[in-house]
Amino acid sequence: KESILTCPEPHLWTTDYNEQGRVYQEMKERIGQQQQLIEKYFDKAEPVLDIGCGFGRQAYWLALHGYKVTGTDTSNVFVDIANTLFEKNKLKGAFVCTDILHDNKLTGTYRQLLLLDVLEHISPNKRRQFFERLHSLGGEEATLIISLPHEKKRLSSWANNHVRRAITQHLAYFHNKEEHPYPIPNKNNIAGLSKRLFNVHMFQSNRAMDYYILHRI
Repeated sequence: KESILTCPEPHLWTTDYNEQGRVYQEMKERIGQQQQLIEKYFDKAEPVLDIGCGFGRQAYWLALHGYKVTGTDTSNVFVDIANTLFEKNKLKGAFVCTDILHDNKLTGTYRQLLLLDVLEHISPNKRRQFFERLHSLGGEEATLIISLPHEKKRLSSWANNHVRRAITQHLAYFHNKEEHPYPIPNKNNIAGLSKRLFNVHMFQSNRAMDYYILHRI
């Protein structure tokens, strides 16, 4: 917590921030790509709902650039850091510790929603329900930006994701041991999850990440 709060660029904080190591460089590239999409598809006049906001990484950048942001996360620790980060930097924003699938702490609807590096952490048997909840939170013609780690085409990456589909997603032991115990959704999975809820407006992929722009039906 102290390391994040004292970081001169908290939206780019990583465990190797001071060394500007590999993780920092990857995070900087990813955050930059996400921000380009936000600036292209979001309107500062409309509030943003940042689902799975963590310690407020993207919310911090949004607030700095004039967006009204509400963040949600299932971790009290992350929500506490986000609130402290905003208070320290005199930024306006709201953070709610909630599991949007199982409670209704959020009220109203939002025309701009973020789901950045979150969906891969949700059990596959709950993902359709999760999209239905996103649909209910989205206002008329809402825009949803999704980012996911890219399933690389090399054999080892395919094998790892295949193992997740077949084994680790079903074993509780792996859920807290692995960063990605569940299979990472691909383009076909997103199309299926979105059916009758969202239209896939845009898809782009690079060596590390997949990005989707969805419009609520």
